[in-house]
Amino acid sequence: MFTDNGGASGSLKHRSGVLLPAYAVLGISVSVIAGWIVEPEIFKRIISAFGQTKPNTALGFLFLAVSLLLLDNSSVWLRAVSRGCALCAALIGALTAFERLTGIDIGIDQIFLPILSSSGTLHPAHMSPGTAFNLTLLGTAILLIDCRLGRFSPSGLLTSIVAGLSFITVTGGIYDLNALHQYWMFAGVSLPAPFCFLLVCGATMFVRPSVGAAEIVLRHDRGGAVARRFLPVVVLVPFCVSLLMFRLHQAGSDGPALMVFLLGIAPTAIFVPLVLYIASSLSRLEHERAQSENELRLSTQRLSSVVGSAMDAIITLDDNLKIVVFNEAAENVFGCPAWEALGTTINRFVPQQHFEKYAEHIRNFGEKGPSTRSRLIPCTATAVRSNGEQFPIEATTAQVQVSGQKLYTVILRDITERKRAEETQRESEARFQSIYEQVAVGIAQISLDGKILEVNPAMCRMLGRQERDLVGISVQELSPPDDYRREAELVQALQGGDLSHIELEKRCAIPGGSLIWVNVNSSLVHDSSGSPLYRISIVQDVTERKKAEEQLKEAQKLEAIGRLAGGVAHDFNTLLNVMLGYSDMLLAELPPESPLRDSVMHIKNSGMTGASLTKQLLAFSRKQSVAQEVMDLREVAFKLSPILGRLLRDDIELRVRCSDESCPVKVDPGQIQQLVLNLVANAGDAMPNGGRLNIEVKAVEADEAFVLQHPALKTGRYALLAISDTGSGMDTETVAHIFEPFFTTKEAGKGTGLGLATVYGIVKHTGGDIQVYSEVGVGTVFKIYLPLSAEPLKSAEPVAIGQPGSSGGETILLVEDSAALREMTKLILTRSGYRVLEAEDGIAALEQSSRYNGIINLLLTDVVMPRMRGPQLADEIRKQRPEIAVVFLSGYTEEAISHLDKVAAFTLVEKPYAADALLRSIRLTLDNKQSRAEFGAH
Repeated sequence: MFTDNGGASGSLKHRSGVLLPAYAVLGISVSVIAGWIVEPEIFKRIISAFGQTKPNTALGFLFLAVSLLLLDNSSVWLRAVSRGCALCAALIGALTAFERLTGIDIGIDQIFLPILSSSGTLHPAHMSPGTAFNLTLLGTAILLIDCRLGRFSPSGLLTSIVAGLSFITVTGGIYDLNALHQYWMFAGVSLPAPFCFLLVCGATMFVRPSVGAAEIVLRHDRGGAVARRFLPVVVLVPFCVSLLMFRLHQAGSDGPALMVFLLGIAPTAIFVPLVLYIASSLSRLEHERAQSENELRLSTQRLSSVVGSAMDAIITLDDNLKIVVFNEAAENVFGCPAWEALGTTINRFVPQQHFEKYAEHIRNFGEKGPSTRSRLIPCTATAVRSNGEQFPIEATTAQVQVSGQKLYTVILRDITERKRAEETQRESEARFQSIYEQVAVGIAQISLDGKILEVNPAMCRMLGRQERDLVGISVQELSPPDDYRREAELVQALQGGDLSHIELEKRCAIPGGSLIWVNVNSSLVHDSSGSPLYRISIVQDVTERKKAEEQLKEAQKLEAIGRLAGGVAHDFNTLLNVMLGYSDMLLAELPPESPLRDSVMHIKNSGMTGASLTKQLLAFSRKQSVAQEVMDLREVAFKLSPILGRLLRDDIELRVRCSDESCPVKVDPGQIQQLVLNLVANAGDAMPNGGRLNIEVKAVEADEAFVLQHPALKTGRYALLAISDTGSGMDTETVAHIFEPFFTTKEAGKGTGLGLATVYGIVKHTGGDIQVYSEVGVGTVFKIYLPLSAEPLKSAEPVAIGQPGSSGGETILLVEDSAALREMTKLILTRSGYRVLEAEDGIAALEQSSRYNGIINLLLTDVVMPRMRGPQLADEIRKQRPEIAVVFLSGYTEEAISHLDKVAAFTLVEKPYAADALLRSIRLTLDNKQSRAEFGAH
């Protein structure tokens, strides 16, 4: 069979035994061929001295040298060239031998004649038969270099034959070259040829140093040492003695005594020191052997101690996979005593399904040679305990040779706990990765120099960018300069150790040029030595919260303005009440032709204008008393359409669209009409060049996401009234102030600035919300959300007001903290025939009632007064006088009116009031009181 031992033969340790002889033969052959071609003088002298080396012989040596040099080359083509050169050398020798044996001249010795110098004096003779046989045998030996018949090497045999023939040729040539030429085998042989053959034979043996004579000489044991030391002596000593005797014979000094002396004394003189030297060497080698055995015994004991105390299981197998070593750790791992495991095969501890794969792995591993380490294949990463339990292992295998026997040492470790820990870690990492990818907040890893290293999907969605667009950029690119400077200061303090973490709110840029608000919470991640690696930032989008906060601030600001406006309106109403009251009395007293009537009318008209303004202020502050009804908002929009059409110019197109679903809302009819009219009037003013006005009514559902954008609302169903125009629109600064009282963008004298403030108050009073969307040059949209009512719809019916009866002489207790208004009201009442008891507040009124012994028919009191409010006064005075009627005077006061819910049977008169309206309310209250009393008597 053939085996490829190129790897073994290619050892650098023995390559010099191939290269040096091959290059020497190559140089000699090239020189001979060149000499035959050019015939220099020096070549002629060499030919005369050592005999004639034929051109074909030199060519054969050239092929042999090249073949040896390229034999184990890494290139397939060069190895093929090597085999071809060996074949050519064998063919030259075989053809020449054929000529000498058969006597047939096929002209093999004349192949160089055409290229030799025509004027030369040297002419090649026939190659000797011995040289031809040697070329044939050496060429064949190289071709069969990797052939083995068991332990027998044909190449080694052929090489040995050539070496023997060459040694004979050299020896004979040195003794007597002419006598040697007398023999047919060596006829015409030249001395350089056998020397070259010996060099080639040595190189051929060193090509494969693991077999043949080279294997013996190169051994590292005592046999190799003896061979290397004494083989040259054994060869050279007899040769030198016999050469000496031969030369003496040629010189005529060959007497019998001298010959006997040389044959007896010379070997004794040479071999006695040689024997003594060999004996000394053997003694030294024996001592070294004993010392080595002792060291080996100690090493074995140390190794046994290491193997026995090793934490890992160590198992040694022979070539049949039987266990020969089984340490204590292996006993613990497999739960099997050593005496039971030794001698059994490793299959006992391998899962059955892996028997073949494990055996194949060991066989393949064994071919790699000693001291090769390899991790076991994955299929064998599971072992079996003696109780049948399978468990994961981590193992390595080493191969060694002991006394020519292959042993495989397996070092394995039970990694059950590590596998569990790895599984736990994988699950933890999977959970973290899932959280990292699914969490709703953004997560970013940021380097110490501010570069983004990694972001999660939520961060990408938040910033509207792909991960590849964010990784690698600086956070500075995502923030406005002011925000980044503030963040950079905090990050510097964090990395400097002054802060353990930082939290800030800043703006981030998103595609399209917009900005979003984010909350950033950052902390550092450190390595095992405590040095910071990077920072982790948790980023949450708080844009909607910021909007809600701004809306809340706006609502609080408007609420504060509303309270101020309500308070001003209350005091203003008192003053207007005095103006209007006295104006009415003056007009009643002045004759029609009086020139003073115009002046008084101007005073009254101004008072009425002021009263209208206070009504709007009270509507804005939601402190105006209202009479709410359940109305369909769609019906309100449709009924107002004709009025709105007349209100708008002809170049403005009005469109009213309502859904099929009913939109019942509980509102004051007058207020809802005022709301629509105010918004439509403003929209018309915003379209001086015409345009389109759209009114839409529909029911909408407010879920949690919707409420998040409209904090003033609660989840539920709402009626949406949307009024949009295509007018000039407003900028953000204007939108921020449009609901403030007296804020207007109109020219002086063309607006009071209370229209939208009134709309805001009406919407808030009904529990709704209003939103504005405007863009300069595009238009404005007002969206009003009113809560849908579950109460049945009611049709507005006119309130029947009975005619007041004739005034009488009833007694009225008038309570008013404003002296001017109290005096004016007293005058109106006394002129109408009523008896009036007056008091400045509730405490004074109770004292007045206690002192007065007559009947007090009616209590006419203000709602808001110092020391005691009107509703409390009514309760207390009814304890004294149960039959007394009650009329409240109110400037606005939602808070005060809410207290009236606890008071039974009362009439409310709003300030400012006219004299006839006041008298009518008092008369009706007294008449109704009298009617109930008469009905109860019957």
